[in-house]
Amino acid sequence: MKFHTLSKKAMGCMYTATLLGIAIAAAILTFIMYYFSLFSYPILSALYAFLILTLAIDGIFSPPFRCRRYRYAIDEECIDIKEGYLWLEEHIVPIERLHQISIAQGPIDRMFGLTKVIVTTAGGEAAIRFLEYEKAQQIAESLKKKINQIAQSQRLEQ
Repeated sequence: MKFHTLSKKAMGCMYTATLLGIAIAAAILTFIMYYFSLFSYPILSALYAFLILTLAIDGIFSPPFRCRRYRYAIDEECIDIKEGYLWLEEHIVPIERLHQISIAQGPIDRMFGLTKVIVTTAGGEAAIRFLEYEKAQQIAESLKKKINQIAQSQRLEQ
């Protein structure tokens, strides 16, 4: 099974999404600290500074790790997706169990010309993310053909 890596655009998309999430979290935390006048407590101010610093460091270092670890492979039997930052997750989806295939694009994905292929089974869904649009269409079309072949062979067996 040959694993594919992400395009160079994926790193920019990951950085943008991560930094936007960190900015929102920092704004909420700052609002709570200000609204409840918690900055007057030195321990809480130190904890606040530590959390903001931790978020900033995570925002700088997590996208390259996530991008390097993200892999996906598709063969005749299954879709295998490996991803993670601190913990590595592996999603293995049997092609014969697929119920639905969709292509989705969020606003940050659209900025970078990326999209994701979402496959749905009875047990849940998995996504191959950070794909260029043409590649996502090829994958969706390929999976659709494989599903149709499996359905035809099952009809012939009955």
